[in-house]
Amino acid sequence: MNRKIFDQYRELLLRWNETYNLTSITDPEEIQIKHFEDSLAVLPFLPAKGRLLDIGSGAGFPGIPIKIERPELEVVLLDSQRKRTDFCREVVRQLCLKDIIVSHGRIEDEAVCQRLGLFDVVISRATFPLEKFLETALPYCAPLGGIVVMRGSEWKKELAAATIPKSLRLIQEHPYTLRNDMGSRAILVFQKVGES
Repeated sequence: MNRKIFDQYRELLLRWNETYNLTSITDPEEIQIKHFEDSLAVLPFLPAKGRLLDIGSGAGFPGIPIKIERPELEVVLLDSQRKRTDFCREVVRQLCLKDIIVSHGRIEDEAVCQRLGLFDVVISRATFPLEKFLETALPYCAPLGGIVVMRGSEWKKELAAATIPKSLRLIQEHPYTLRNDMGSRAILVFQKVGES
């Protein structure tokens, strides 16, 4: 992990947070673990190259940490709130990140889908209910592409209750625990196997 870049990111987050309320987490160690390290837990499940869409990226999680550690990936951050996209653009500018686009819009908007195109990986970190996210992420996912879902401690109940679209197959479940007892999480990896 490039500590200098992540320290810069954290400073920007805390500074903007005073005005724009981007995160409820303000303790530096919690930011390090719950935002940065949690975002990077997904790296083993991502390709080395390709296009990645982070839906509902908020203050840039997990998309910006992924981009820092996987510079070869072309990353698009999508969020519906202007203050969040403005912040992400400032982070991208200040950290001099390349091949990363910040887009303002709603995932459900057909015009947004047409504008952004198809992605090898669509990802979200506990932004929507599981079933809704899978349905709305599908149009953005390329054939044989992946949808990666990062969930909290109730992930088993959510998965059991969700109706999974027929064009998706769950190929991996990865439960994990954040260090310093900061919570349990899971990464669910779906592959698109048919037409959405």
